[in-house]
Amino acid sequence: MGALIVLVLIVVVAVAAVAAGVARAQRAQERSVAAAEAAEARADGSAGGPGALRYHVPDGQDPVAVVAALSAAGIDATYEARSDLADILITTPAGADRERARVRAAIEQAPIDMEGHSMPPHEVRFADEGTS
Repeated sequence: MGALIVLVLIVVVAVAAVAAGVARAQRAQERSVAAAEAAEARADGSAGGPGALRYHVPDGQDPVAVVAALSAAGIDATYEARSDLADILITTPAGADRERARVRAAIEQAPIDMEGHSMPPHEVRFADEGTS
């Protein structure tokens, strides 16, 4: 009888731990989605705030490597996959114009992949800068 009680307690604790983990993951995802939506709204000019930058990741470069490089530089960024484009949405609390050079420098240092292979020299242009 004692073994049955111990087994039931173990199952209850395990279920509670799994439920807590799922709830924590759901809250983190909701925060991430909310942050991405807020940054995109600022970038689009549809919400107040200092702005954001959008960077189109070139073909052949891993967008996750760019986000990791930005994160290492203390810059908040979110990867946004579109049908044929990989965009990085970069939050700029001090304003896009004030942080543009720092963000550009971090992207220029980003490797081509998560293994750390160097990205060939390339011009970093943000979506609001157009093309030349």
